[in-house]
Amino acid sequence: MHVLADASDKLAGVCTIVEGKFAVAAERLDADAKLSQTPHAVVVRADLRSVGNISALKTRAARINRAAKRIFLVEQPTHICISQAYALGATLVLPGAINRNRLLAALIDPTEPESSSTSGPHSVEAAGAGARAIASMFTAARLGELIDVGSAKETGRRIADCIFEHGLTEWLTTVRRHHEGTYQHCLLVTGLAIDFGLSLGVSKADLERLYSAALFHDIGKASIPLEVLDKPAKLDVRERSLIETHPITGYNVLKGQPGISAEILDAVRHHHEYLDGSGYPDALCAESISDIVRILTISDIFAALIEHRAYRPTMSREDAYTVLCGMNGKLERALVSSFKEVALIR
Repeated sequence: MHVLADASDKLAGVCTIVEGKFAVAAERLDADAKLSQTPHAVVVRADLRSVGNISALKTRAARINRAAKRIFLVEQPTHICISQAYALGATLVLPGAINRNRLLAALIDPTEPESSSTSGPHSVEAAGAGARAIASMFTAARLGELIDVGSAKETGRRIADCIFEHGLTEWLTTVRRHHEGTYQHCLLVTGLAIDFGLSLGVSKADLERLYSAALFHDIGKASIPLEVLDKPAKLDVRERSLIETHPITGYNVLKGQPGISAEILDAVRHHHEYLDGSGYPDALCAESISDIVRILTISDIFAALIEHRAYRPTMSREDAYTVLCGMNGKLERALVSSFKEVALIR
């Protein structure tokens, strides 16, 4: 593996963690590029607010991007820095203070208890494209800029093609192996909504509505600090209240964007509503909740249950589906029943 950093102490910090487990070559970004062979993994530890660091990484991009794993350690955990890391070719971004266990876990593939499937190159590439699209949307939303809706939808089409060709299980394995936090969640929801739509035999137009709604559904979280959004522990009451502002915030961000339909706006605002009126932000009841929202809500809940989180064990797909089945009165029973094959088999 190859380690790149913008200071000697940062370089030494990473090398201390990985030496003994990997053959390591290391270099500072302000030195001449030495990467001559294609390593299995590249780890970058640099301040991505620095134009010089970004330029140095761009000069190495052709070689860096040949590595199967490109892990960026972003110690300034802002949406803009994370977006920059994905733009530079990251396959995984680890925000916050460097953590030995997280880094080693990212370098050594975790065991998937419910599946022996591996991450194929097409799935890895599609997941990377999805993460870059989400990062770009979050950055634009945070800066009050126009979102590239067309590019996001093209990414959704790419993910849909990948899942159609390689299956949902490979997608779930790939996303949980290569991404974390909010980006992992958005990619899982998108994949689940797509596969749910495919299993229901929806039209091409409806499938596009589903993956667009899924990609955009959490864009309101762009306004929430990452230390709250990806907190490695349960949220307190204040933090939970802040998180629950994201549907309205996302709706307000998107309502002035060209290319966003009323159906997508409805899904972004209402994906936390329940049929019994106990959801938020508008306490809608059954007849007021659209079919797309009902599908998205089931996909969103299931994704939250099966994603990797630092503060609790990952729930199996079987247990997660049991939770859905127990949400009597909140989710449409017929849709939950139809989701069974997606949850357990596909």
